[in-house]
Amino acid sequence: MKEKRTDKKVFFREYLEKQLKNAEFRKEYDAVDTEVRLAIEIAEARETAGLSQAELATALHTKQSNISRIERGAQNMTIGMLGKIAKALHCRLEIQIRHA
Repeated sequence: MKEKRTDKKVFFREYLEKQLKNAEFRKEYDAVDTEVRLAIEIAEARETAGLSQAELATALHTKQSNISRIERGAQNMTIGMLGKIAKALHCRLEIQIRHA
């Protein structure tokens, strides 16, 4: 008998928590902390807005693959692009530099 497949939405935070249990992944994650934190913030804001990557890409006049790269932390972004993303997600962009 075939097992029924249920489509379950996987949220980025849940996925990340599972991946962080892997020591090698954790080491690499820590090495790119700033990029990864920004990528996570964008992915979570998109999920909160109820948008798919494709929908956000349409709003930004770009491709879904570009959004995927952004959310993986594999895309350098300008402040201008960050502002466009924030606006498309109905968020406010704040940039801060703090003492560690």
